[in-house]
Amino acid sequence: MNAQRGFSLLVSMIMLLLMTLLAIASFHMGSSQTTVVANAQHRNEGIDAATQAIEEVVNSSNFTQNPAAAIPNTNCTAGGGANTWCVDSNGDGVQDFTVTIPVAPKCVEAAPILNSQLNLQNADDLACSSGTQQNFGVAGGTGSGNSLCANSTWEITAQAKDPATETSTTVTQGVSMRIAATAMTNNCP
Repeated sequence: MNAQRGFSLLVSMIMLLLMTLLAIASFHMGSSQTTVVANAQHRNEGIDAATQAIEEVVNSSNFTQNPAAAIPNTNCTAGGGANTWCVDSNGDGVQDFTVTIPVAPKCVEAAPILNSQLNLQNADDLACSSGTQQNFGVAGGTGSGNSLCANSTWEITAQAKDPATETSTTVTQGVSMRIAATAMTNNCP
């Protein structure tokens, strides 16, 4: 009977040890999963911040005229120069990410739009034909047939950094847009 009591105690101690090890393993797995999820969330916030900066670049009137200063005025409260944009990713009023455009947006390709391809009922197309009307149907006209606009494809890279979470994300995005023929001549290959 005494031998059985000692054996029951030994089995109970082993079971207690196994349950403790199981609890510790579960805790570590849960905390590492929380870290993985938090890192993924910070990365996604960084991608969103970089995308917002790229949208600022595309919507800037300076973008096709002077790509090196596509965002001429930063919104960062702590300063920053051209091509810098700050983003509050969680809505707490603090600018979490500082996004820079480390390389000036690059025109990858561009081609002039022919006057014959314009729809003069469309206001945008009509603006492209402005100044070239004198060459339409004029015998001996020397016009090239090109309008004042071009279709272009640009590559924009934005790098978002959050010093609090040490998140750093880079996003490169292609953008197709209509630009002035002069911008094509000055900034496109």
